[in-house]
Amino acid sequence: MGRTAEVVIVGGGPAGAATAAALARRGREVLVLERATFPRDKLCGDFIHPLGVAALDRLGVLDEIRPRARALRGMMIVSPAGREVFAPFPAGIGLSVSRAVLDDLLLRAAWRAGAVVKTGRVVRRVLRRGDRWRITTEEGEVAARVLIGADGLRSTVAQAAGLRGGPPRRGRYAIGLRVRGLGTYEGFAEMHLARGAYCGVSAFPDGQANVTAVLPKATVALRRDVLAQGPTRASMLTLLASFPSLVSRLRPADPIGRARAIGPLAPAAGPVVGDGVLLVGDAAWFTDPLTGQGVSLALTGALVAAEVIAGALRAGDGRAAGLAAYAHWHRDRLSALRRFLRLVDWIALRSPLIEPLARAWQEHPALVSRFLSVIGHGDPVSRVLAPTYLSRLALACIWRA
Repeated sequence: MGRTAEVVIVGGGPAGAATAAALARRGREVLVLERATFPRDKLCGDFIHPLGVAALDRLGVLDEIRPRARALRGMMIVSPAGREVFAPFPAGIGLSVSRAVLDDLLLRAAWRAGAVVKTGRVVRRVLRRGDRWRITTEEGEVAARVLIGADGLRSTVAQAAGLRGGPPRRGRYAIGLRVRGLGTYEGFAEMHLARGAYCGVSAFPDGQANVTAVLPKATVALRRDVLAQGPTRASMLTLLASFPSLVSRLRPADPIGRARAIGPLAPAAGPVVGDGVLLVGDAAWFTDPLTGQGVSLALTGALVAAEVIAGALRAGDGRAAGLAAYAHWHRDRLSALRRFLRLVDWIALRSPLIEPLARAWQEHPALVSRFLSVIGHGDPVSRVLAPTYLSRLALACIWRA
């Protein structure tokens, strides 16, 4: 390669591609290095909240994506006891779209905007020399004024820049299955809860559905046959036995292809900027995907990152101080959300409070609407931690207890 670029982005998923497209449209020179070849499928819940849909619209790709996606009016949450809560979004729509479609269209949008896109490029080494980052692939070395790590939870860039330690060693594991013949709830993505586990369902326009279970490591270890040999209907039902209401609907469904797995999924956070380096997407901030916010937050953060980087390049300041506005946004937007999501995880998967909460949400739709305004629209966490909301929720939970 032996060249210099203003911005090199390692990783061409939603965060990297969106950042590349937004920067290229601002006239910046951008090179994207992605190890996979596209289109590629990737283990994901395949779900985008209205917050992420708004970001796709700002990127100018929504009209291209919508015909290959399924519009969603909200989420259907199923408690461990089987109580169904239909939770419409307060405004806007969500989307169910496969990552094979989404990632390919976003990367094409970056290329059309003027970014140079190199797929099938594995980054071998990342070093800081003087005021440049040096990124080495099998094609050679490229120097960057600004380096962006969009390479996921186990980010090579984050580790090379000293912004993260090694990969997580503890956490749940996700197993994704594709099925055909599953009756789904029109206009609603699904989230099924169990003790220490959960399972999301997203349906696509072609009649297939993505069933992704996030399970303790011990459960996954017991079901290695699903991964080694490909799922049969019987092994699929055994794997998902913790979700009886879903299993009953899956009995006539047929698994398609092989199962995919990833893990451990452990929340990770830390500094998101350094001298000439910035992290986006899961590389910047990863949380357990219980609330399905990963892609939406990645797209939203990418737009902020692009604006900050463009400004820093105009000012000739690629130091950490020049990128600090992005770090401030990250802290202000996500620090309270991180704490809130830990509370959500505990209530939903580890405590008996989920059943009275699900009943309260069933009987008082405005309460669940307020919750989705935070999860799906990016409203401040204070909306659901305010004393007035909590008192109304508590009264609704105990009224019939």
